[in-house]
Order: sequence, then structure tokens, then C-alpha cells
Amino acid sequence: MSESPIATLPRGVQRTDFVGGHSKLAGVIATPEGDTRGTILLVPGFTGSKEDFRILMPYFAQLGYCVASYDHRGQFESPGPDALDGYAMADFAADLQAVANQLRTHTSRSLHLVGHSFGGLVARAAVIESLTHQRPSVAPTPFASLTLMASGRASVPGDLQVVAAQFAALLPDTPLEVIWEHKDALDRQNDPNPPDDVLLGFLRHRFVSNNPYSLAAQAQILIEIEDSVDLLAQATAAAELPVLVAFGENDDRWPPAEQEAMADSLSARRLLWPGAAHSPNVEQPELCAAGLEAFFADVAATTARSIGFPTGRRGYTSGMELRAPVDHTPAGVSAARRSVVRQLQAWGLDGAVDDMSIVVSELVTNALRYGKNPVELRLRVTGDCLRVEVIDGNPADVPVPRAATHSESTGRGMPLIDALTFNWGVDVRDAHKVVWAEVSLN
Repeated sequence: MSESPIATLPRGVQRTDFVGGHSKLAGVIATPEGDTRGTILLVPGFTGSKEDFRILMPYFAQLGYCVASYDHRGQFESPGPDALDGYAMADFAADLQAVANQLRTHTSRSLHLVGHSFGGLVARAAVIESLTHQRPSVAPTPFASLTLMASGRASVPGDLQVVAAQFAALLPDTPLEVIWEHKDALDRQNDPNPPDDVLLGFLRHRFVSNNPYSLAAQAQILIEIEDSVDLLAQATAAAELPVLVAFGENDDRWPPAEQEAMADSLSARRLLWPGAAHSPNVEQPELCAAGLEAFFADVAATTARSIGFPTGRRGYTSGMELRAPVDHTPAGVSAARRSVVRQLQAWGLDGAVDDMSIVVSELVTNALRYGKNPVELRLRVTGDCLRVEVIDGNPADVPVPRAATHSESTGRGMPLIDALTFNWGVDVRDAHKVVWAEVSLN
């Protein structure tokens, strides 16, 4: 169950309503004080709600975005039908598209779609429908990018399937108040530090306000939904729609390894949040905003912005990792460099941009010239060290520094890296090599 540590809306986040396929969809929206750089639609997960993004939304508004979320039909404050057949995945996806189109009409800006957990499955279905089943001339896609956050390829794994099946079997006949009391008792046994009374009161109110048919249908979807990642990959590749897969390193719903594999199937950029579990938007909202801002800025081909962290220090970037596939074409070098630059800008590390731009360009150029597919770029901050890695599928050709003659047009890259970094090296593994370099942030 998603849990947000505040039970009231922060300043600047306002309630609104959207029009859905069944009835109104209760929503929240925040707008920037100045010009709008784009629009973000945040889609909540199972047993969650729009309130799961309350802490995150002001950060996005600070960065210049119009940002909105809504409750699915039958979820919390959105009415829903009293029948299971009103909650097919197609119904949830159609509601999402309706909200997206209303936001596009309202803001006239590109829309970045972010689906969390079950919301990621809905976002995936909506994008596939938008890109493959609709005629662009009649209903062009409203989406500028897709982010799948803490979401998986298909049904939830292992024990979670059993829990979801037990949950679905209780509904709609068992009162939600009874289910809540049972769950709360189990939570208190397993967690010695339960939420405070105010938050606990909100969580209870939210849970019992759901339509039981909606909860039952969502649980059944989590059990039965099939893997459509290959179809999504075909659709997004054909439409050149950028995709980001983002998750916490301790995600306890869909394993991080599964989400990594999904990113590979989608040829998508991926973002890892250290210390976070299934709800980075709640657990690490600053890191979450910084990671997504870099992706959105890259999609829009604009300079990324950094937010003001509560501590005023760089520590929030520690351990966060960006990974991006690199096209084995000349354009791959500039694309990799841009993604790194925008991530550094979003982290507030502008002072490292110039040196790291040169380092990334040289490492990626070498990988494309002498390496083999797949080629991947990795970037992370650990303490006062900024580390970049370029991985390729050729473990045989290992770069070494050499002195180029005046007549040579190549051979100067590794000495340049040696001059700009305090450490670099090569790790050779079974089927690939990793060329890495570290730049000091002091």
C-alpha cells in the first residue's frame, strides 16, 4: 500500500476534477509561477491515490512544470461503477487518455506521462493504444515521454500474487473497514514504528473510501496481466517516444532485476534511486524530482534545472545512478553527452559539466569506434566523486594512453581523460569491458 507522510495538500497544490469515462475523476494540480516548461501527469498505483504525489508536485512546479494527478475510477474520491466489468484495463487506460487530453487542451504543452506501480501498467496500456490503435490524424498522441516508475513487465511475482488473490476473493462482499482493521493489526505486529495518528487516520479514510469493485478488479489485473513490453517497445521505437524506467534499489514489488530487464527490452534509459523501495516519490522526493527533471529536459532539448534541497547540500545525489543505452551511430556520442550534461544540471553540479562533457565524449567515441554492441553509459555520484562508466561488448580491445604524433587525427583521447580525471581504468569481464573515469567534485 502506498503511504504519503502528509495528509494535507501543500501550498500551491489545488484540487480539481477531470472528466472520465464513467464519471468525474478527482484530481490535484499545481502550476508554476512563471512560464510553463511542460506538463507532467502522475498516475497512482493500487490502493494509492493522487495524494501519493503531494510532496513531489511542488518540486516540479518549482522547476517550471504544470503537474497533475488523479484518482482512478473507483479509487478514493473518484466515483466508479458497482460492477467488476466497469474496471477493465481498457477502462483505466481510456480514463488516463481523457485526462491527458484535457491537460493538453488546458496547458498547450507537451505532456510527460509518469505511471507508478499499477499506474505504470495503465500508462503502458494507454501509450500502446495511443500509438498503435488510434489514427494520428484523428487523435494524435498527447504524450512527449513515458516513465515507468516502480512498475513491472506483467503480473506481480510470487507471494504478492497470493496476497492479491486473497484480497480479491474478499471483495466486494467483505466490508473495507473489516479488511483495514485486519491489515492494520498485521502492520502493527510487523512495524514497531507505525504512522502517526493523523496520517493513519488519512490512510484509513482513503482505503475505506475506495469502491470495493475497483479494488477487486485492480487486484485481479495485477494477477493476470500479460507481458506487453515487446509491443510497447515496437510502438515507442516507431514513434520515437522516449522511455525511462525508474525504480528504487530495494523495490519489494517487482524486483529491480526485472525492471532492469524491462529497460533493456525497451532500449530505455533507466534510473536507480539508492535506499528507496517501492515509492521513491514518497521516500526520496528530492532525488525523484532531480532524476526525472533531467529526463524531461533531455526530451525537450532544453537546459535542466536544479531544485533547492532542504539541506542546501549535494548529498541528495549520493548513490543515484543514471544508465542509458548508446546508439552505435555517430549521433550516439552527442546524445550520451547531452544526457550526462542535463543530469549534472539537475543535480546542481554545473561546475562538473565542462570536464565531464569531454570525458564522456572521449569514452563513448572509443566504445563506438573499437567496441561492440551493446554500449551503455552509467553515471553516479558517491560522496565527492562523480563516476562515469562506458560498457561495451568487446573485452579484447582495452584502451591505453599513448602519445599521438602531430600528423595523427586520433590517439589524444585517453591522455586527455588522464588530465581531466583523478582516476580512470578498465575492468574486463567475461563478455564486455567497463571503461570508467572519476572526477572530483571538490
